[in-house]
Amino acid sequence: MGARRRKAFGLVLAALALLAARPVRAQDNELAEACAVASQDARSFCLLVAQAIEIAQPRLGMALTGGNPVPGTASTLGMRLGTLPRISLAGRGTAMRTSIPDIRTRGSEDAIDFFIPSLDLDAAVGLFSGFSPAPTVGGLGSIDVLASVGVIPVPSGEGFAEESPFSWALGARVGILRESFLLPGISVSGMYRRLGDVAYGDPELRGSAQGGDDAFFTAENISTLSVRAAIGKRLLFLGATAGVGYDRYSGDVAFGVRTLIGSDRFPDRGSIELENDRISAFANLSWTLLILHVVGEVGFQSGADQVGTLPPTEVDPEEGSLFASLAVRLSI
Repeated sequence: MGARRRKAFGLVLAALALLAARPVRAQDNELAEACAVASQDARSFCLLVAQAIEIAQPRLGMALTGGNPVPGTASTLGMRLGTLPRISLAGRGTAMRTSIPDIRTRGSEDAIDFFIPSLDLDAAVGLFSGFSPAPTVGGLGSIDVLASVGVIPVPSGEGFAEESPFSWALGARVGILRESFLLPGISVSGMYRRLGDVAYGDPELRGSAQGGDDAFFTAENISTLSVRAAIGKRLLFLGATAGVGYDRYSGDVAFGVRTLIGSDRFPDRGSIELENDRISAFANLSWTLLILHVVGEVGFQSGADQVGTLPPTEVDPEEGSLFASLAVRLSI
């Protein structure tokens, strides 16, 4: 059975590697093509705004999703007695480092650096304890139901609209191996998340000289499909968990720029359906006292593709970004 478990885990990692090929990056061309119809004066600035969108969409999603969907553990919960499930409830705060071009002021080469924060409530309920092929081996095929709600308190003074977008998510975690005295816990999870609308900049395009911004963008109907594979082990009061992830983001975007002779908005009608994906890695360190777990997490999300030929800017689109979170979890 050991060989079968290793084979199953290998297949999961292979699937994540195939997903990481990221064929959806061709969607970036739609942003560049939208800028191709702009006036020559606005084209370079338009590409800069498109690049900001391509960077911001996955950063917003990652701030809410984080790395481990159940902070501090890679094991499924299972059942307590008979049909009575185990329950996990966690409060989590996450911050995602973000750097986008300064699209508020036309002609600026600066970067806008800030953190996207999120506050989340994560829950898990054991649904099936799985199988035990050997006395010290359990949790094979076990299932937890996952749910999460959260909000992004918009960064003050960074150009975002004042409304704080709300988020909800549903998913499941499947156990490959439940943690025991000798063996680590191993699991794979998947979650679907929806995020409220996000607006950045000045839709009126009044211009920086008139107290507004020279550009804006909106992102609506944002959804995320997240896959995680994690492994973890606890020794006395301390536990360590590590994992890899894949996230696919989709949503409708629209944007506009102020030019020397007026303004341009893209697209002319409707919106662009933008799909994006990223790979990530994360690590948890947890401290446990009976049913209470205090968990710290650090992680890394991969960078973006470059959208067209950009004017000079301090931002490197292909640079990845760090995120961190602190969670307090009750496991009953």
